[in-house]
Amino acid sequence: MKWRKTAVTLGLVGALSVPAVGVSTAAVLEPTAAQATAAATCWRASFFGYYCGYDTSNAYASRGDSGAKVKELQALLIFWGFSVGSSGIDGQFGSGTESAVKRYQSSEGISADGIVGPTTWSHLRAFPS
Repeated sequence: MKWRKTAVTLGLVGALSVPAVGVSTAAVLEPTAAQATAAATCWRASFFGYYCGYDTSNAYASRGDSGAKVKELQALLIFWGFSVGSSGIDGQFGSGTESAVKRYQSSEGISADGIVGPTTWSHLRAFPS
C-alpha cells in the first residue's frame, strides 16, 4: 500500500470540508479504484481514528437502521475495500451493507454477526500498524 500525507478523497463528488476540531491529515492510505466509488472523504481524526464526515458516534448499527451513522459505516466499509451494494452510501442498512459488515468482520477475525458494535467500530476506525 502507498502512503501519502493528505486527506483521502473518495469519489467524484469532491472533498467535504474538514471540521476544525482536532482533525489531522497525516499519513493516510491512498484509495484503490474500488474505494474511489464512494462519494465521501475519509481522513485520520487524531482523536478517535478514521472519520468520513457523516457521524462521529460509535452507536450500534444493524439491518433496518438508517441515517448518518449508517452513511459513516458505509463510507468506512468502502474505504477499506468492501462493497456495500449498488446503492453505495445511501444511509440505509440493508442486505448489501449487512453482507459487507459480515465480510469485514470475518476479515478482521471478529464475530461475523452483521451487527456493528464497539468492536467493529474500533476496527473500522483503527489506523493501520
